[in-house]
Amino acid sequence: MTTKPEILDAALAALGHGHPLTIDAVARQAGLTKPGVVHHFPTKEVLAVAVVDRLVDRWTADLESRAGETSAPQDRLRAYVDFALTADLDPSDLALLSDVRLRDRLNRQWTERLRPWFGEELTSSPHGRAALQAVRLIADGAWLDRALGIIDLDEGERARILALALRLIDEAGAS
Repeated sequence: MTTKPEILDAALAALGHGHPLTIDAVARQAGLTKPGVVHHFPTKEVLAVAVVDRLVDRWTADLESRAGETSAPQDRLRAYVDFALTADLDPSDLALLSDVRLRDRLNRQWTERLRPWFGEELTSSPHGRAALQAVRLIADGAWLDRALGIIDLDEGERARILALALRLIDEAGAS
């Protein structure tokens, strides 16, 4: 019998292969019938919410391994930037965008769960705050770009961007 986590992993695999997040696509990917998926996830909305939670669980585990579970806000932001620029990402990492009708709900869910990693609680001068916002934009842009595969940066370019973002975090703390 296929478990809920296996179905969610199949959903992420389907997204990673460029398929839409539909019960039919997930059933095909999981090797199940549509009723087999509906047994666990009665609606597409329930499925989408669970898929985003599964993805956030994966991200959080990776982020915690980069920063440590009891890390300071500055270290969590550093981990997010490092993750966005160096983790293996694919279209499944855009699961929160999988259904335009659910965009607001999935965005709230995503933001609530990942907020501790975005550096929002860091305080600084106006200049430092702008630097922190620039870091967040770099990380978010890197995440979107890497999940979509738009810009082909080599490791050296990615390392220099990461170093720049980390310097901005340090500068914000010194402001």
